[in-house]
Amino acid sequence: MKHEAIRLGVTPCDAIVANGDIQVITKATDLFIEMKPLRGDAGPISLTHAELSELINSGQFSVQYGYFESRQVARRAMAGRALMSRISTKAQLDAFWKECWCTTFLELEDEGKSNRSANRWAEFLPELEHRVTEKLKQGLKAATAGASFDSIELRRAPGRTSVMAWLKEWEPSKDPMVFVKKSIFNGSNARRIDAEREAIIQGTLESYLHPNQLLPGHIHDDVNAEIRRRNSVRIASGDLPLEEVSKSTIERRIKDIDKFEVLAARKGLAVAKNKLGAHGGGLKLDVPLHRIEMDEWEIDLIALLNKSGYDISQDNVRDLETGRYWVCVAFDTASRSILGLKLSRSPTSEDAKAVLWMAMRDKAELARQLGCETDWKQYGHIGHVVVDNGPAFVNTEFKAALSDLCIDYSVLPAGVPKLRGRIERVFRSIITLLIPHLTGRTFSNPLERGDYPSQKYAVHTAESIVELLVRFTVDVYHNRKHRGLEYATPNIVWDRLIKEFGWSPPMNNHTLRHILGIAITRDTGRHGVLVNGVNYHSERLAKHFQKFGKQHVDIRIDPEDMGQISVWLERGKDSGWSTLKSQIDGLEGVSFAAWERTVFELRQNNRNAAALTQDVIDRAIKRIKEIDANQCALRQLGSIGDTHEQIKRAQKETFWGLSLGRDPELLPVPQAEHGSDAPGLLSNEIKNDLAPAASARPVLRDERAPTTVLWSFSDDRNEVPAEDESDD
Repeated sequence: MKHEAIRLGVTPCDAIVANGDIQVITKATDLFIEMKPLRGDAGPISLTHAELSELINSGQFSVQYGYFESRQVARRAMAGRALMSRISTKAQLDAFWKECWCTTFLELEDEGKSNRSANRWAEFLPELEHRVTEKLKQGLKAATAGASFDSIELRRAPGRTSVMAWLKEWEPSKDPMVFVKKSIFNGSNARRIDAEREAIIQGTLESYLHPNQLLPGHIHDDVNAEIRRRNSVRIASGDLPLEEVSKSTIERRIKDIDKFEVLAARKGLAVAKNKLGAHGGGLKLDVPLHRIEMDEWEIDLIALLNKSGYDISQDNVRDLETGRYWVCVAFDTASRSILGLKLSRSPTSEDAKAVLWMAMRDKAELARQLGCETDWKQYGHIGHVVVDNGPAFVNTEFKAALSDLCIDYSVLPAGVPKLRGRIERVFRSIITLLIPHLTGRTFSNPLERGDYPSQKYAVHTAESIVELLVRFTVDVYHNRKHRGLEYATPNIVWDRLIKEFGWSPPMNNHTLRHILGIAITRDTGRHGVLVNGVNYHSERLAKHFQKFGKQHVDIRIDPEDMGQISVWLERGKDSGWSTLKSQIDGLEGVSFAAWERTVFELRQNNRNAAALTQDVIDRAIKRIKEIDANQCALRQLGSIGDTHEQIKRAQKETFWGLSLGRDPELLPVPQAEHGSDAPGLLSNEIKNDLAPAASARPVLRDERAPTTVLWSFSDDRNEVPAEDESDD
């Protein structure tokens, strides 16, 4: 992110993670940010906004937004390091089902059609159950195309006691993680955080929301009085007493309460509406990246649904499959800027997550590769995502990813497009400003289309549509004056808002890859993990393998960076996501598509050779980085589903039998940090008795003597030779 005077939008509620250590922000001014370690006696350090931004971009530092807010503290107390996306699908569905009952009950309560009285529960239940069932049916229909759920009984309705208990537990934080059974966090994944005092604070805060208008000092006295009362019982029973809390702790908790709720409870609803209520066109959102609207649209253009490179001048072009592509867009409502877009044949949750990832990536280089004349500078950490009931957005995987990224999530009612008028206006701008210039366009109705043969005039492919959309976004839309911005352009407004409110940098690349990366599974071994013909390893994985042996693990891949992958280690005190580095130098920033293409060409060119030597591999890495940059940019905007299928196909074709990385018998044992010896990164290759020079020693052998025992090569390494012992 490049600005004349950059200012980061961090507050004392956030935390800075510096090389794994939590840093507390003690002061944040327009000139510098002061921080100190959460643990230890080290003094505070001060960094300018530009210096901290550079450290974040380099990956040494990262920001944990809202780390010290009561909601995040409560979640860590309940679930520790656990993530919503890592629990079972059944547990996710159960949590979101209970949340649906809570949100629907609050809707009825706001409409005056229900209350929390036990006497009238039987009167309210039919309408409440009907609304919940309809919401669930709509979600199932959207997530399962062509399915019918008109007569299905989704689940038995809960009783009033259960609903009130769920509401009481969920309403303070509105986090679905509260519905996950706490027993699944027992063991090494549990965090030993004192939640008892937090519960006392949250319970006492209710008295602050009263017309008597108690002061924070009164709440502080009441909290400590309750702690002293409990301590008398704990001491009598032989337990350690609880420490009293400070007044600043109470003041921070009060500051986190919804301002409208506080004002309405203490001074009346009329005062709250007058001071904080929406008026005119609604609540004006001026903070960049605070509210992001996401939606999908079927492009009004008949296109060729085939891969690029087909000669459309041939006579049999009419035999090609034609149709309309979908585009998924993420849109910043404050600056009217487009943060990301993705093209696909049909909407999927994987594409929605890819758009979310793109919205938090720096896209300046991508725009330059596609020939844009201005920068695509809009990106950063997202605060709130607003969507409709589209199938890509109601999926539990998408909602779980947002929860793990600390991004709030709202689903607006279907059939009311004016609630998402800003992003709907974006699609209207594309229809009026871009589509009329394209051959093969469709029209809003048959009368307007007339005799125009859209199918016959289909000439555009996915690649050309992507380039058109990006150029239109960066060079046209972001530089056009908007009436909603008082006739300023999105680029100008973005720069102005960033200078005024500061910029929220995204989480580091490792965190984004952990949660949003393409999911596959592999087996661990002494070689590490073999993915796409490349060995990945780390000291942490080596220790895990020594203790627990071979494990079947979940992997996450960034299709635009083969240099590192993420692995989920399930057992041990270090369970969680871990980053593994490629054992081949130079793969940082190399995309999967470029790697597959180069390996395929090398194997074709070396078909008559006995092996791919290390010299050939080194030259291949150099060639990969010289691939046409324009094609690299186009791949980032294509369907993520195609990338996932391409990876699965490549395992059986291009990367079959390929195992590249450090061989412990050829290279020195790598040294771990702090100078200690690390275990060798062992390989499962068949030894070559001829022992050629290191520069020409084969890493892969496609041809073997007839007497050699046959092996089955794959990334999973599940099979062993019939006569020799396995290297694992």
